[in-house]
Amino acid sequence: MLELRDEVYDWVEQQLREEQLQRYQIELSTTQGGLRLPVCEEALQVEPHGRAELRGRVNLRVACAEQGWFIYVTANITVYTPVVIARTALPRQTQLTRSMLELREMDVSRLRGNYYTRIEDLVGFRLRSRVNEGAVLTDQQLIASHAVNRGDQVVIHAIGSQLQVRMQGEALDNGQVGDQVRVRNLQSGRTIRARVAARGVVEVHF
Repeated sequence: MLELRDEVYDWVEQQLREEQLQRYQIELSTTQGGLRLPVCEEALQVEPHGRAELRGRVNLRVACAEQGWFIYVTANITVYTPVVIARTALPRQTQLTRSMLELREMDVSRLRGNYYTRIEDLVGFRLRSRVNEGAVLTDQQLIASHAVNRGDQVVIHAIGSQLQVRMQGEALDNGQVGDQVRVRNLQSGRTIRARVAARGVVEVHF
């Protein structure tokens, strides 16, 4: 049984190495420890039973096709990865900036939702609910941000047949790229309708 456990351990470790994980822990146990099994001369067949992801508590089906037997081994797999967390407590509807976030190595084996390993992937998103200091940010807590938000300072790109002008404006509506939004020209005070071209940039043709 000891050789079987070693072979299963090596299989799990190989799968985790292929994911290029930096740090992890593997603990194996079985309720069939007193069972005497015929020696398997060929490589054991190991596969997750019931779930594919090797995280947390996973049941592994270990089989020997040559001898026609199989057993189940339980693996407790802890994975440590640098993930994005909240540097301080953040209220609901907060729009995330780099200064609010940091990377910290955490146990991600039992996290619900998709976590993030790069701070830049979260900048600009808004929070669906309050987040405590040190909490891991997941996709379940985020609201997709608009390319332009009401009240934001934006660049108005005015395009003519022979002239292009850039000026500062204030967005009066929320909008994604391609949407038409109202924008106030901060120089003239005039309100115009413009198309959102990129984050913080709108276009108007004249």
